[in-house]
Amino acid sequence: MGNLMSATRRGSSASKSKGPEAVCLSQSDIKALPKEGYNDRDHGRVSWKTLFSSDRTPTSALTAGIATAPPRREGQPTSFGGHLALHRHAHAEIYFVIKGEGIVNVEMMEHRVQAGSVVFIPGNASHAVRNESLTEELVWHYCFAADSFKDIKYRFAND
Repeated sequence: MGNLMSATRRGSSASKSKGPEAVCLSQSDIKALPKEGYNDRDHGRVSWKTLFSSDRTPTSALTAGIATAPPRREGQPTSFGGHLALHRHAHAEIYFVIKGEGIVNVEMMEHRVQAGSVVFIPGNASHAVRNESLTEELVWHYCFAADSFKDIKYRFAND
């Protein structure tokens, strides 16, 4: 039995609806999603998969995904490890840490996080994420009160 996302990909009547619908993504659906990300000094070393965004799914009002920052290698400075560089955007955001340990910096205050931690980031607050581990990925769920990921305008400190 397929879920709505699988049915949507097959071109069923579920994909022809005009309004938002319930969407349930299976592990295989999530695995099949394209990986996006940054791999540079100004933006960070981080990847993400967008789970819900109105330009990709029949959803509205919320945009959500899963981000991953890889561990750094032995002998590398912390800035070379997985991180999302200091940035801001108008939309408030929530992080829920799924796996690993790291630092979430919000308005120059560092918060140590681990699996099970949740962080609320006010709109326009400067924030960054850094994986502190040498062995484990830092994985977190993010969510914005926005219809689409395209509505989120990232402004990086280094741009």
